[in-house]
Amino acid sequence: MVAKLRLYSGLILLVFVTGHLTNNILGLHSFEAMDAASEWTTHPWRTEVGMVLMIGAFLTHFFLVSWSLFRRQTMKMKTWEAVQNIFGLLIPVLLIGHFAGTKLLNKVMGLQNGYAFEMLALFEFAPEFGTVQFLLVLLVWSHGCIGLHTWLRLKPGYLRLQTLPLALAILFPAVALAGFFAAGFRAMAMAADQAWVAEILARSKFTPEMFPFVIDTSTAFIVGYLVYLALLFTARWLRLAMAKRERPLMISYQGERDLAAAPGATVLEILRANNIPHASVCGGRGRCSTCRVKVGRGSDWLAPANDDELKVLDRISAPEGVRLACQIRPRVDLEVAPLLPASAVAQDGFHKPGYLAGQEVEVVIAFVDLRGSTGLSEGRLPYDFVFILNQFFAAIDRAINDTGGHYAQFNGDGLMAIYGLECDVNEAARQALAGAKAMMQRIEELNRHLGVELKEPLAIGIGIHSGEAIVGSMGPPKHPIISAIGDHVNVAARLEAKCKEYGAPLIVSEVTVQRAGVNLDHYKSDTVDVRGREGQITIRIVDDPATMDLGEEVEVVAAE
Repeated sequence: MVAKLRLYSGLILLVFVTGHLTNNILGLHSFEAMDAASEWTTHPWRTEVGMVLMIGAFLTHFFLVSWSLFRRQTMKMKTWEAVQNIFGLLIPVLLIGHFAGTKLLNKVMGLQNGYAFEMLALFEFAPEFGTVQFLLVLLVWSHGCIGLHTWLRLKPGYLRLQTLPLALAILFPAVALAGFFAAGFRAMAMAADQAWVAEILARSKFTPEMFPFVIDTSTAFIVGYLVYLALLFTARWLRLAMAKRERPLMISYQGERDLAAAPGATVLEILRANNIPHASVCGGRGRCSTCRVKVGRGSDWLAPANDDELKVLDRISAPEGVRLACQIRPRVDLEVAPLLPASAVAQDGFHKPGYLAGQEVEVVIAFVDLRGSTGLSEGRLPYDFVFILNQFFAAIDRAINDTGGHYAQFNGDGLMAIYGLECDVNEAARQALAGAKAMMQRIEELNRHLGVELKEPLAIGIGIHSGEAIVGSMGPPKHPIISAIGDHVNVAARLEAKCKEYGAPLIVSEVTVQRAGVNLDHYKSDTVDVRGREGQITIRIVDDPATMDLGEEVEVVAAE
């Protein structure tokens, strides 16, 4: 609720500011145009309802930001967060002069200020207030746009079109400031006519004591505001000092580091306080899901996820044990592990398949190995050898992608592919066999393309097996890959190794053939032991995968 109130109050204030800037644009035309438009853009905010809405939104936004700063366990934050918070704290200092010179003078002393009077005051009588107004526009607009962008970038449609909003965010205030200065310079030029100045002052009901009122009011407010900030940060310091007297909690991070933290801090704040990079696109507001962690020991003592956190976790189909680091406040020692790299971006917070977090699913695994790579490197320059390897991997990768597989990992002159991440295991088995057929076709095409570059044609060995495996995003935080581990993965690797023993390019387990629903009876079968696994499995030895009849085959995109 706090996050929603902060968002909605900020949106109301942004609408208020947009109306004012729209009026400034008309300064490119005339004072009369600005006054006419203000009937629709600014005067509604001067009604009782408008004043309540505007002041209520401002106070709500301000005190919620103050509460957020008071609760923070650390002031370490991302650059955009720091800029937004600093701008937010500076805005009241710059805003009070404008508020006192317009709203207060109107209500207290009866000033009837139109845009001609405002420009005359800001550019001729008190140019220092004009400078403040210029800075105020920059700070308010930047503060609002940062908040708006932080909210909208979690929407898929926004990311596709974000160039347009960015252009508008720059052009709109630029044109508004152009109108502001055009109107100001016009007022300075017309101020040479003392009769015009006297007419504007009389029409506005201006009196000499109004300027001291604005200055005195602004000074008193700024002093009070500085005292308020001092009390706010002093109260925060006292709260943290008292919390240090309690036994610190210990947060085990990735099973490698034990971090001490005072009770009441979120996991995200604890990580930041210990200089551990951790993803958080939304700045810890519980919107983006990029800070999600896998919670181990101590999870039973966590408070249940609130409705907003549950909504985010449901959006990404988060499995049990996954929570948002910015929303959980440990009450006992806790064990957590990050699920995304610290460099995660907004797109990583959208809905993604559940297997990315680690799931046991039925898949088909294919291992592919380039035969004779050692001999291939002999007598060649390193550049030439690497060129041929890259051509090989590119050809195999196209065959995998074209048949619905996922290129999981490679090791030297071999690679692993996963089928079944987006379909059932029966379809995956057919795709894997089609993938093997496509690989052989690609290799034949590559041999024709390389021609005299090769002493002997390139040859490969493929092992295919299916079964349950643990699939997920694995590896170093900065370079994770989607891969699979498990007994059935090892079997597929062993079958690929047996291609040498049988002198065949493809060996596929019989269980995979059955799941594919194809007839490979005309190929030789055998029952073999697999190292590291008890019992035997039946295999099908395919000596010419390119000619396999797969019935209604998976469509393979022709090579370019």
